[in-house]
Amino acid sequence: MRRALSVSLALTALAFVAGCGSDSMSSQPATPARTTTTVSTSPTTTVAVQKEVLGTEVDPPGASGRTLTLIRYTIAPGAQLAPHVHPGVQMASIQSGSLTYTVVSGTATVQRAPVGTGPVEPVTGPSTVTLGPGDTVIEKGDMVHFGANQTAAPVVILATLLTEDGHDLAEPVTTVPAPPPG
Repeated sequence: MRRALSVSLALTALAFVAGCGSDSMSSQPATPARTTTTVSTSPTTTVAVQKEVLGTEVDPPGASGRTLTLIRYTIAPGAQLAPHVHPGVQMASIQSGSLTYTVVSGTATVQRAPVGTGPVEPVTGPSTVTLGPGDTVIEKGDMVHFGANQTAAPVVILATLLTEDGHDLAEPVTTVPAPPPG
C-alpha cells in the first residue's frame, strides 16, 4: 500500500511539473513554431535550414498593414539559400558562425561588430562579403540576396522582420535581375 501511494504521488507530481510548461490561457503556442526548409546543395546532398519563429504580431502599433516577426535561423554546414527578397525590411544579427552573404541586386547595409562602434558598410550587388558574430545586416524591399554556410559549423542568425501582412517572410526570386550596365 505504501509503495502504491508513493508511485501515485510521484506520477501526480510528474504530471503537474509537465503541465507547468504550457499556459492554456495564452493565445501563443507553448513552444515556438519550428519549420525546416530543405535546401539542395548538389544533386546528391541535402541539408537543412531551420527557422524558429520566436514571436509575431500582426498590425503592431505604428505599423498598420504590417507583421512584426522575431525569428532565429540555423543554417547547416554546406547549405546555400536560394536568392530571395523580403516584402518589407529585415534586420539580422549573426549570433555564431560565418555567413557568406551575397547581394545580387540592390544595396544592403552592414554594421560590423561591435554594433554602435564598428564600421557601417553599404554592400551593393553584385557583391559577396563574409559576416561574423556580432555583424548586423539590414535588407530592404526588392533587394535580391542569399546566404551560404561554407564552413563546418552551423550559422545562427537572429532576425526581426517587418513585412507586408499576408506575405511570406521571404519570397524566392526565380529570375535574377541583370546588373545595371556600366
